[in-house]
Amino acid sequence: MTDFRDLVDPDDLSPEEELRLRRVHELLVQAGPPPDLPPALLEPPTRPAAADVAEFPLHPRGRRPVLALLAAALALAAFGGGYLLGHSKAKPESFAVAHLVPLHGSSASAVLKVSYRDAAGNWPMQMQVRGLPEQQNRNAYYELWVTRSGRPTEACGQFRVHGKTTNVTFSVPWSAKGVDGWVVTSQLPGQEGPGPVVLRT
Repeated sequence: MTDFRDLVDPDDLSPEEELRLRRVHELLVQAGPPPDLPPALLEPPTRPAAADVAEFPLHPRGRRPVLALLAAALALAAFGGGYLLGHSKAKPESFAVAHLVPLHGSSASAVLKVSYRDAAGNWPMQMQVRGLPEQQNRNAYYELWVTRSGRPTEACGQFRVHGKTTNVTFSVPWSAKGVDGWVVTSQLPGQEGPGPVVLRT
C-alpha cells in the first residue's frame, strides 16, 4: 500500500490539516481496493430494436371510455339545442309580401316590400336602397313618402345611408286608399315638407 508521504507533502500543511488527511488515508487503506468491474459492464449498452420498444399511448386505455362518453354528451347537447332553437314557439315570423314596389332614380334604385296590414292597422314595410350618395351634412337624411295624385302626402319614415346598400324597416298606420305611388326625398335639417325627389315609382 502506498505510504501517506508518497501521496501528500506534509511540509506545506498545517498540523490540523495533516492530521485530517492522515485519518482519511487510514480509512481508505482499511477499506481496501474497489471490486473489479463486472464483465457485463465492460461493453457499452446497445439500443433495443424497434420491436422491443413499447409505444406510449396518447390516451391511456382507462380514459378512452370517458372521452368517448364526453364527446357523445357534447354532440347530444349541440343537437338538442339546435332542435329546440329551430322548433321554438318564439320563432320569428317571416315577412309576407303583399306588394313589391320598385323605385328608380338617376343613379340609384330601391325595392320596397309592403306586407299585409296587421291587427292594429299598421302596414309593415321593408326597403333596400342601392346607390344613394351618403349625406355630407351629419343631420341630413332621406325620407320615404306615399303619393296621392302624384304628390308626396304622408311620410313613411326617415333613414340615412352608409355604403352602397342600405336596408330599412318602416311601419305606418294610415289608410292606403288613394295611394298612387312612392317617392324618396332628400331632406335637410329644419326643412318642412318633402325635399327634392331622388327616387320614384
